[in-house]
Amino acid sequence: MVRQRGKGIIYLLGLLILSLQSCSLLGGDSQGNFQTSYVSSAGTPVAINQTARNTFQGHIYFTLHRDLAVIDGKLNVTRLTQGLDVRDPSISPDGRWIAFQARYKNYSDLMLMPTQGGKPRVLRTGAGIYESNPGFAPHATYLWYAQPAWAPDNKHLLFLSDYDKQHVTDPNVDAFLIDPQIFSIQLDHPDGTPQEIAYATYGDGGLRDPVYRPGHSDQIAYTNFTYDSSRIKQSIQIYLEDPNAIAHHPDKYRPGDISDEFDPAVALTPRLPDLANMQPAFSPDGNAIAYIRRLDANHMGLFVMPVPPGASTLTQVPNNAQDDQRALEGYSKSIQLVTGEYISNPIWSPDGKYIAYTGYANNTFDIWLAPLKRNAQRNIYSLQGQPVQLTNANGQLDADSRPFWSS
Repeated sequence: MVRQRGKGIIYLLGLLILSLQSCSLLGGDSQGNFQTSYVSSAGTPVAINQTARNTFQGHIYFTLHRDLAVIDGKLNVTRLTQGLDVRDPSISPDGRWIAFQARYKNYSDLMLMPTQGGKPRVLRTGAGIYESNPGFAPHATYLWYAQPAWAPDNKHLLFLSDYDKQHVTDPNVDAFLIDPQIFSIQLDHPDGTPQEIAYATYGDGGLRDPVYRPGHSDQIAYTNFTYDSSRIKQSIQIYLEDPNAIAHHPDKYRPGDISDEFDPAVALTPRLPDLANMQPAFSPDGNAIAYIRRLDANHMGLFVMPVPPGASTLTQVPNNAQDDQRALEGYSKSIQLVTGEYISNPIWSPDGKYIAYTGYANNTFDIWLAPLKRNAQRNIYSLQGQPVQLTNANGQLDADSRPFWSS
């Protein structure tokens, strides 16, 4: 099935960040025993809710004032980096490595460091040059790398990038490829040519939030930004895809525009004007997806839906009407857990008993914990009690950076 998509402005990826500037959390419990356990590099105290001591397990990696930090099982907070603008930490499945983005004025680097701390090393750098190119279009070789996500084998890393803008021969196309697409590299050869994993529609805002489905190396999910045929209304969807589909069929799939774009993904959420479903996060067993839905201009919700039945077959022969309909079966069983003016970045605890997310209360962003109850027979989750505020970051939590919860 050919997807019809419209062209649009290239900065749509930033709208999620810009939208997280003022909000209020509904239905949560901000009370607790908060004790200062960290002072940010700006000199601001950060407190952790000690009432979570009996329930919190594992490690949450996140960023405070652009430093990488970790909360451990004893609710201690440790700074792991300083002097870097860190975003989107991701822990390898074997627990040994942290991948993250280090951001600079005109580019970003893809970085790697041990989970226990140490000196980060650059996997891929986006450093480049700007050429004014008199008489012709200006040219820049800077690159952006963002949102790394590990493959189950600990040897491959997904990431977002505008890498393709320098590797196309059509001058009418390269400008559109500054929208982020999904790529993969081998950790043994990080400087090699990245494998193309998922394509964006020209000028529609690109892709974000890539993540592997646990236990399924043949499935990834991500957020896709698309305009409708009017090129005015936008739909934001969660897609499921075989990460090797493009590599196996290089002549079949490609980025494109409204008339000729093909991709191997199948939509797990409907494509409707102004409907936004985004930021997928698989449960540890891989059978459910937590995600964020924009409810209206002033509210967002945290939802959980089951992965549709036969998901593996959906990605093998994509783009047919029957499978497109079957892929939406999980969405029809979605359960809303939390409502707030803005909520983002859902992550599961390693035992599947909690979802942590970025929420807003008392004029600041913090990490909140939603306790879960699961109906195993129906694979349906519900909220057990009220969300609890984990951090009191006093404005130091970076709400535009995804946290990561590991064992």
